[in-house]
Amino acid sequence: MPTMKFTNPLRALDLTALDVRKIDVQKMTADVRGAAEDIVRRLPLEQARKAVAPAAKVARDAAYVAVGVGVIATQRVNARRYEMRERFNGVQQRINEAAPRVIDEAQATAQRVIDEATARVRTLVEHRKDVTATAE
Repeated sequence: MPTMKFTNPLRALDLTALDVRKIDVQKMTADVRGAAEDIVRRLPLEQARKAVAPAAKVARDAAYVAVGVGVIATQRVNARRYEMRERFNGVQQRINEAAPRVIDEAQATAQRVIDEATARVRTLVEHRKDVTATAE
């Protein structure tokens, strides 16, 4: 089987010396099209497929990896969402269990404060009445 040897003429390409303003896009497009047509004419189809096969395999593998990473990321997001929902439900259940007790304690404390304040006010009023009665 004949082998093909490709040479890379761009090995020493210095892109810093490239002046974009001097590029003729129309000419470049025609040159690229001509080079592609020349390659197609010179290479039989089977050899072209064999030459491109490694790059196609790499591209296919990269696509599979990207899809796999996307699937794994989606699964992780769903797992985190489930964990957060379970945590939220646990916190909500504890709040629902503690709320009646907290309400009862708050009401009892408020009633105790009201009773103490009422008793002090009554004591002060009685003391005031006693002081005014003795002063007369």
